[in-house]
Amino acid sequence: MIKIMKKFLNILTILSFISIFPASLLESIAQPKPIKRPPSLPVNIPPPPNFSGSSTKNGKFQIVSAEYYSQDSKPFLYKRLVKLDTSTGEAWVLHSVQKNGTETRRWIPLDKK
Repeated sequence: MIKIMKKFLNILTILSFISIFPASLLESIAQPKPIKRPPSLPVNIPPPPNFSGSSTKNGKFQIVSAEYYSQDSKPFLYKRLVKLDTSTGEAWVLHSVQKNGTETRRWIPLDKK
């Protein structure tokens, strides 16, 4: 009877060891491996745009982002692009209209008041 108990305990010990071992083995496999070297950066990066040629013979133009509130009873903040001619002082606002799924943009002269 004692031999059977010892044999049973030995088998139980072996089974418990086998049942615990695969779980610890899976944990070590699941951990990501460290990267040996950092990823390489892109090689063909285009140069930034050059806006220095945006002047004409009539004068230099500057485009400014303008923000203003409407004069309604409940003011609304508008954001528009304004084009200024630095030699004549004329100004235009970019007006955008969407119809039938297409967008049309035009520069509309600002009134001088």
